Amino acid sequence: MSRISILLLVFGVISFPQVIAAQADPQSNAQAATAYQDLLKSYEANRQDRQFVRPFLDLAQKYPGTQPALDSLTWVLKRFESGSHADRAILLLIARHADDKGIAELFLHVGNNPSLKVDAFYRKVIATNKDSTAVGRAHFRLGNYLVRQAEIAREIRANPDSVDKFNLFYGADLTEYLQTVDLQKIRVDALKQFTIAASKYGAVRTYKGELSELAGREKFKIEHLSVGGVAPEIIGEDLSGKPMKLSEFRGKVVLLDFWGDWCVACRMLIPFNRALTKQMEGRPFELLGVNSDSDRIYARKVEQLQKISWRSFWNGGSRFGDISTEWAVEKWPVLYVIDAKGIVRMRSAGGHNKEEIYKLIETLVREAESE
Repeated sequence: MSRISILLLVFGVISFPQVIAAQADPQSNAQAATAYQDLLKSYEANRQDRQFVRPFLDLAQKYPGTQPALDSLTWVLKRFESGSHADRAILLLIARHADDKGIAELFLHVGNNPSLKVDAFYRKVIATNKDSTAVGRAHFRLGNYLVRQAEIAREIRANPDSVDKFNLFYGADLTEYLQTVDLQKIRVDALKQFTIAASKYGAVRTYKGELSELAGREKFKIEHLSVGGVAPEIIGEDLSGKPMKLSEFRGKVVLLDFWGDWCVACRMLIPFNRALTKQMEGRPFELLGVNSDSDRIYARKVEQLQKISWRSFWNGGSRFGDISTEWAVEKWPVLYVIDAKGIVRMRSAGGHNKEEIYKLIETLVREAESE
C-alpha cells in the first residue's frame, strides 16, 4: 500500500477496502464525467451546499485522478474553505491531484484555511508537480500560510485564558500544535519559501502581479517588519519640520504608532499613549508616531489639543505616504514595539491588546536598563 493510502487511512478519508478498490478497478473519465454532470444537475435544482458536499466528496474519492474528481473537489473548496469537509478535500488532492498541471487555479479556494493539511498539500505540489507556475505559486502560498500560522500561534499564546475558544474555532489538535511550535523555525521556513518564489519563479504571474515583486515584498516584511526582523530605517521630518531618524533612538525601546486624527481608532489610543509616556518617563523608552493627516498645520494643532508630547514622523500628508507604504500599513492604526537593538518584537493592528503591549514594553525596558 502506498504512503498516500496509509495517510488517507490514518485520517479516516477512506477505508481499507476502498483503497484496494481504487487501486484494482480505476474508473474511466467518461463514467466520472457522467456522474459529475448528474450530481451537478441535482445540485442546481436544489442549491443546498451542505446536502451535496458529501456526494461531491464521495464522487472525487470514487473516481480518483480524473478531471471530474478535481472539479468535485474544487466545488467543495469553493464553498467550504475550512473545516472537516475542506480537510477531506485537501487530503484527496494530496493523494491524486498534486501533480496536475492546472492545480494552481485551485489555490485561491484553499483560502486562509489554517489546517496542517494545507501545509502538506503545498509541499506535495512542490515535490511532485512539473509545472513551474504551480510550483512557484505553491512556494508563495506556503510562505503566506506559514506567516499566518505564526500570527495565530502568537494570538493563542497571548491569550491563555481563551484556549477553549481557540479549540472551538481552530480545533483542539491545531491549537495544541500552535501552542508549542517553534516560531523561529516557522519564520525561517516562510522566508525560504518567499526567497525561492522570488528568485527561481519570479516571472510567474498571479492575478496580483509577478512573484518577483509579490514574494519580494513578503520577504522584506519577514526580514524587517515581522517579529524578529530588523526594523527598517525611517528618515524624515517631524510635524514641525525638524529632521528625525528612527535609528537615533537605538538603545531605547520604541513604540511606533501609525496614526491620524481622521482615524477614530487612532484617537482612542491617545490616552493609552499619554499614560505610557508618563509611566516610562526617565527610562530607556520612546514613543514615536507616524502621522497620516493631510494637513501638517492641522496635525500640529491636534498635538496641542490632545496634549501629545511625543514626536511624529510626517507621512507626506497621506495614508499612502512613503513611510506607511514601506512599513506595509494599509489599515490604521498599527503599532510596532521595537526593542533597544532595533528588532521588531510585536506588530499590533488596531492596538486592541493594550495590556499585552504594556507588559512587553515593560519587559524590554527592564532588559535595556540591565545592559
